Amino acid sequence: MSLKLQSLAGHRSLYSVQDAFLSFRNAAFDADGNPTVALYSDGCLLDGGSRNCSVACRQPSLIFESTATLHNCLHYPVIAGALFNRKLESESLVIAASYGVGGEDADLPTIANTTTTAIQQCLTDYCDSTPGCSKAEASSQAGGVPVTVCNGETCYKHTKICQGVYAPVIDDIAGVGNGIALSAFGLLRLFDFWIYYVTIALFSCASGCEGARRKAQRARQIGLRYRVPNLISALFEFQKAQCFFMIAVQVAAIIVVQRGGFEAKNLQQLSNSFSATTLVAICGYLPVVFALLNLHGAGKCSWYILALSTVTVVISGVTAFNTRRFYPSPNDMADLKKVTGSWTSCGNKDPTTFCLSPRTVDPFNYPGGAKDIFIFCLVVLVFLIIDKIRTSPIFPTVRAKTTNHNSLKVIKSIPLGHRTMTQLSAVTRLSSVPSYYGRLDVRRKRALSNVLYACLWIAFLFFYCRAVYLLSTWINNQSGVIGPSTWTFGQIVGITVWAPSLIQYLYLETREFT
Repeated sequence: MSLKLQSLAGHRSLYSVQDAFLSFRNAAFDADGNPTVALYSDGCLLDGGSRNCSVACRQPSLIFESTATLHNCLHYPVIAGALFNRKLESESLVIAASYGVGGEDADLPTIANTTTTAIQQCLTDYCDSTPGCSKAEASSQAGGVPVTVCNGETCYKHTKICQGVYAPVIDDIAGVGNGIALSAFGLLRLFDFWIYYVTIALFSCASGCEGARRKAQRARQIGLRYRVPNLISALFEFQKAQCFFMIAVQVAAIIVVQRGGFEAKNLQQLSNSFSATTLVAICGYLPVVFALLNLHGAGKCSWYILALSTVTVVISGVTAFNTRRFYPSPNDMADLKKVTGSWTSCGNKDPTTFCLSPRTVDPFNYPGGAKDIFIFCLVVLVFLIIDKIRTSPIFPTVRAKTTNHNSLKVIKSIPLGHRTMTQLSAVTRLSSVPSYYGRLDVRRKRALSNVLYACLWIAFLFFYCRAVYLLSTWINNQSGVIGPSTWTFGQIVGITVWAPSLIQYLYLETREFT
């Protein structure tokens, strides 16, 4: 039975160390039952650009420089054995020669043994010095026996090196400062709503339902008179700060995703940073649209804040869609090849640089995740825009109806005996026009508006809970994504961007005491 070789133009950019070991373990066969081995053309490249696996596979610094070279070198002993035993087809001989395998003076058994020893020594030294690797192997097989992967007579131990890889998200994305800044914004709203029902709950036992309701109404009136104006003013300033902050964050994220600059130490960390960026994108539309809805209900939704919020939602949506799939930029992949390690047996390379585990939780496509939240926020935003256009006084139909109603109200305030003939005829004429703001119509619309706002509030509460659940699920399933955080310049900016709004709100709340 002869071995058949295939030459592939280039490996996938997401071809990981796990994929290389899996390909080595699972032998492939052609239609005739002959074993086949695929080699990647971008592997075994030397400094001059030439390709020679017989040279590259004896240098650990080149073996672990890319997963394409690691893949080719894992299969090198199998190919060398088949070539030494004359079990390669004519076409496969040509492919082997193009990869520098064989030759008249090549000592194939020695080169194959050197390659196997070089890879095995690196795996052993790394796993012995990394607690995560040892724990992974102990949990995989009883007694902590090293996991062995074989293909024919060639075997490798300690292949669970990627189980203990340290891949925390970049601090500027998931640090303590940004976590506080992104989560605290959604907590500032509707003081009058909560104080009403909290007061009922506190006084219902002592004063009964009616007494508790009266106290709650009194507390709410005090809040509406003194606290809510300050809160709405602070919310307006918070909305502007949130929008400008998120626009800057999302634009930076889009540029980094497209051009690189995450400065990740391994492929897993880069993937985790992509997922974290998707979660940060949610903060660019969920709290923004929620605050915009509350400003709209309070009558403080100006065209300026509406346009600014719309731009923020659109840019955040672009970020979420750009990071829905993990496609690292060429610059980030080039930076990964420059990562060094402290293991001399690995050629001062880190063998886990290109480790990548499949995503167990996809923040974008997860039920109730970034995509569903964005669609919901987009629908609410369109509703707010339409309602703003419909009620805007710049449109003639609405202005005319408003003018008619106001004129009729002024005339009816004049005693009947003091009205002129022009005013009497105006009352008849204006009363025959269907009142757009009639009392019954206003009450009906107010009731429908309250029901609609209550439904939207419940929906926002649901999606807030889903976002928190998504974050906790992602952290629990992707171990090591949150490491010991350090305060960076980006996190300090993320905290201080709220300082003007907070100081203004505290001043408004405390000035009556001073």
